Amino acid sequence: METEIAAQLGASRTPVREALVRLVKDGLAVRSRHGLMVREFTLPEVREIYEVRAALEGYAARLAAERCSREALAELAESLNHHARTSRDQDVNRARVVETNADFHNAVLAAAGNRRMQSLATSNLSYFFNIEAAAVTSDETLAVALDEHQLIYDAIRDRDGDRAETIVRGHVMAGLAVIESFL
Repeated sequence: METEIAAQLGASRTPVREALVRLVKDGLAVRSRHGLMVREFTLPEVREIYEVRAALEGYAARLAAERCSREALAELAESLNHHARTSRDQDVNRARVVETNADFHNAVLAAAGNRRMQSLATSNLSYFFNIEAAAVTSDETLAVALDEHQLIYDAIRDRDGDRAETIVRGHVMAGLAVIESFL
């Protein structure tokens, strides 16, 4: 398997082996008698992942509201605008909307100015289920999520940490509800 993947990527076996070991270590793959398989998460595990995400991203939004620079706020605004344009584009696929959604969430994490928290939150995003969720999510639900992004931005811009944290926690848990609806 390592040899095949390395050949497809035009890479040596060593980095491929290291990546596969990391996938197992991070809980994203499991070993079977046939090789590695993508690990399937149980609903309780998915809930735990989203609870951690809500806590980390919620607190990051609070910190962003309390301490983000003008530059970070401008980057957050640009990320929000780009996500809004992408979300409203009728010709774009859902994977692109998911990508710009993640960019907005990453901009909030960056605006918090806490690299350790950003690293923890980013590693937790390895367990993200957004592409699958977006595929079955209605346009109306995606529009609500975009409106929530605007509210998050407004709270951070207004330096209202309580409101920013509350909105983000609810926003993330609403994402969990979408996941639960199709598991």
